[in-house]
Amino acid sequence: MFLVYAAEIVVSRMQRVAKYYGVSEVVIAMTIVSIGTSLPELSLHLVGSVNILLSDGNLFPYIFSQPISFLLDGFQVVLSSPESVKGFQDVSATVLGSNIGSDVVQQTLVLGLVIFSSALLADKHSFNFSRKFLIRDYAPMMGTTLMTLILALNWPNIINFLFNGGQLAAGGTLTRLDGLVLVGSFVAYIFYLYTTRKEELAEQGSSDPSTRPRIDFAVGILAMFAVIGSAEIFLEVVEMAIAQTGLSGSMIGVASVGVVSAFPEMITAISGLRQGSEGISLGTLIGSNITNPLLAIGAGSLISTYAVPGPLVLWDLPVETATAGILLTYMFSKDAIGDHLAVIARKFGMDGLAERFEAMENRVISIAGAFLLILLYFVYLYVRFKYFQYDFVEA
Repeated sequence: MFLVYAAEIVVSRMQRVAKYYGVSEVVIAMTIVSIGTSLPELSLHLVGSVNILLSDGNLFPYIFSQPISFLLDGFQVVLSSPESVKGFQDVSATVLGSNIGSDVVQQTLVLGLVIFSSALLADKHSFNFSRKFLIRDYAPMMGTTLMTLILALNWPNIINFLFNGGQLAAGGTLTRLDGLVLVGSFVAYIFYLYTTRKEELAEQGSSDPSTRPRIDFAVGILAMFAVIGSAEIFLEVVEMAIAQTGLSGSMIGVASVGVVSAFPEMITAISGLRQGSEGISLGTLIGSNITNPLLAIGAGSLISTYAVPGPLVLWDLPVETATAGILLTYMFSKDAIGDHLAVIARKFGMDGLAERFEAMENRVISIAGAFLLILLYFVYLYVRFKYFQYDFVEA
């Protein structure tokens, strides 16, 4: 109850501040709220990366003797013992798994719940996305996932496997240079958002513009930390409960830590819907899916580099990228798809079904589509548990 109450305060105060300054709620949600609700993932990366740095005594001599290699190579080159290498891999797998798992949860399960809840509260059978939102926010989210996938792949091994066969070890290393690319992309995207912030304000929600914007902003930030603190307590309980299960680091991250890490975004998004603010709800989800890979993974890679588990690049990231790509393509071509299906239906004498196909509109997701997104998450999780259990291929 406290978690929900604090989240409602965040949404209401940020909504009022946005209306006071004439800034789109989506922009506020894509920046301040999305970063705030991504703090569980950010904190996991920072703590994990510092632990990696402290895991081997050869670190600082290596920095000064080989600074170029320290920037370009993976951190495992300085680790001298099998225990430190295993610790590096386990920490990397856990924090990356929790980050990517949280994104998959939000992009399928939580987005489906938000669309379903929004349609239900408005007494409608579908949810309409704006063209600006899809181009400015949703498409970049798909791009950040694809960028992370490309950087994380072990390209030398993949090329060798394709031409010469042998053992496939698709998971590569996220170096400090990769981290710099990711963080730099995040800064560029935030700059883009703020340079376009003068767009006309969409009057969403029932709250009035703030009369005390600084106080409302401060209260919203404090409430945001309360949301995150509540989620962090739950996160610690879950981690303690699964410590002895024998699951791999990325499996723990994807299946449990990632789900709990998505709680702030889910609660904030649902609270936004209750107050009639769809901009905050969708902006929080999509903004978090941009913040997590670019800022959280990028900052962690800058600190320590990461060893990337194979399942993340063979299943998790491809599923996340493909889901976003298919949904985006479908929303922009739904009208044309409906017209083609209507022609086929009429040839078989199904005029009623043909009329329903002809009524399909672009950028509209029905309640049935929301249920498919929710179902997709459980299919994703089933395949992950059944076929992608092990993080690293033994040499």
